[in-house]
Amino acid sequence: MKFSPEERQRLNIAIERLVQKHKKMRKAHPELKLGEAAAPAPEGYVEDDPLRNCGNSEWQKLIEPENSELDKILLEYLAEIPKVPAEKMAKLTGDNTWVWGGPTPYWGGTMADDTLVRGADYFNADNVVYVYGPTDDKMMTMHSKYKRMLCQVNSQCRTPGAQNNFTGATGKTADNLRTPGEKNFADAENAEYLSKLSLQYPNIAGAMCDDVSTYFEKIVLPEPFEARYKALKKFNDKLRMYGVIYVHELGTKDYSLIQPYMDVVNLWFWNKDEILEYDENIELCRKNFPGKPILQGIFLHEYGRADSGNVPELLVYQLDKAREYIAKGIVEGVVLLGDREIKKWPDVAATLKNYLENQ
Repeated sequence: MKFSPEERQRLNIAIERLVQKHKKMRKAHPELKLGEAAAPAPEGYVEDDPLRNCGNSEWQKLIEPENSELDKILLEYLAEIPKVPAEKMAKLTGDNTWVWGGPTPYWGGTMADDTLVRGADYFNADNVVYVYGPTDDKMMTMHSKYKRMLCQVNSQCRTPGAQNNFTGATGKTADNLRTPGEKNFADAENAEYLSKLSLQYPNIAGAMCDDVSTYFEKIVLPEPFEARYKALKKFNDKLRMYGVIYVHELGTKDYSLIQPYMDVVNLWFWNKDEILEYDENIELCRKNFPGKPILQGIFLHEYGRADSGNVPELLVYQLDKAREYIAKGIVEGVVLLGDREIKKWPDVAATLKNYLENQ
């Protein structure tokens, strides 16, 4: 969407007011952690997962009315955007739809081993992105029914202990191999072991590297990416390396040195307002990662501006646009995040489930 100067200013004012409210409330309520906000549970609700971090419904109240004011403007602007003609959209099928998840004590998640299984089955997805938990035979077997599976290999956001909870292809545990200061040493070991496991579990299609450039300021250095990439290809050169990139990072960092070590960009819109400029952001991604396929991430929980449930109408628009770019051969699929958000935001999850079933 092309904004007029007046539209841009109005949107920026609403964003800034929410950002300032967000900061104020986060400072006043440090006990309310990122990603744990959830819709109020229905009357009489009984939690059936004793391993779930149930989160809270207080945060949503604390960011009002600023959050609703921003959503009102976003929906007003969205109504001005012409709908994507049906004939220009590809179908979201078992081949190009994924669900992201895994056992985690954070973000309102659960430590249940089968959390991703339940999430993927809720959305009737054929493909899964298994993250957070350990890379081992038990978890590979549990997810072997899915057509394709990606597994996390880097330490970012991993559940405590999961990065080292395996016996790698060397026959030694990553803990035994680690020396002081080698925080990410286990990454290549994970990748190598996943490569070996892929010979036993043919649905393993590749690896996911979460938060590729979050902790780089100017340029993303290649050394850890090269090590992971080579390790992933050691036993199976058909495996692909996927990497998480956020729209707000594009154009601010230099990705040139890691181009040889990423096969697919997993692109996420951290801030809900970025979805309105979908075309511009896809083009920016292509400039930053020339020739790379894009796997489009869909956040049911908007972690950026509000840290609350995402706007269903914006997600429907995002899925429409993703399907348009799948038809163009630029986007290769979508991944929904994900399993833990179904209970946190049941209305948002139901909207996407209905969309997938009736597209």
